[in-house]
Amino acid sequence: MKGFALSVLTGVILASGASLGYARTLDQILSAGELRVGVNPNYPPTALYDDKNELAGFDVDISNKLAEMLGVKLTLVTVDPASRIPFLTSDKVDISMGALTRTPDRAKLVDFSVPINTEGNAVLTTEDKPYKTPSDMNDASVTFAEVRGTTPIPVIQQEFPNAKLLQLSDWPDAFRAVSDGRATAVIADASFFGEQIKTFPDVKWKLLPGTIGPVYWDCAGVNKGNDSLRLWLNVALYDMETQGFVDAAWKKWYGVEMATPVKPDPFF
Repeated sequence: MKGFALSVLTGVILASGASLGYARTLDQILSAGELRVGVNPNYPPTALYDDKNELAGFDVDISNKLAEMLGVKLTLVTVDPASRIPFLTSDKVDISMGALTRTPDRAKLVDFSVPINTEGNAVLTTEDKPYKTPSDMNDASVTFAEVRGTTPIPVIQQEFPNAKLLQLSDWPDAFRAVSDGRATAVIADASFFGEQIKTFPDVKWKLLPGTIGPVYWDCAGVNKGNDSLRLWLNVALYDMETQGFVDAAWKKWYGVEMATPVKPDPFF
């Protein structure tokens, strides 16, 4: 997710006494027999604690696969949005996940792998509706259910001026409105849909392709200048993406496809 300002990040990193020299190279990780990955259990299902109080989720599946490919054990370290980058620069983790969006400011502090997944507003409706793309929904017969005061509302007003808007008090009620026919669709970050639609297992949901507004690219972060690990990650993630592992893990945890899929690119 997009986060706080560069100045705040820099202050936290300097306060921690971070040094680029602390980063473990790929060879050092192999020699240690351990890969340390930072995941954020406060942003399910990116990561979460399961009924056995063990870490699980999309990032955990990706991390387990990376450790398996390296032939080392995986150590998961819990992070939050404020600590994802400082934990890298202070050598508490080798890789930081936690929906780490690639931004120019963050790229001054850490290096990024190729994208793993995307974030962005998308349209979720039901299979009985005829719409195939978001552009089909700028019509007076369409009603979007949204939560009062949330960011999709001005997007709907701008992109779908002919559609109606049903504003409700919370997200469960917005999804319920679509499920019971009071509304046609809901717009939110596509990564948010999975947890909500679990509440309505009998509804056949349909995610329309494409993102409404900007697309954000989430990557694995590594310490600045740690090229051996970053380049290996790019090769490994390309292999995982071309074999369908990433897309399958995403659908497993989020319940829908990515609104804007990551297209594997062999040139990185």
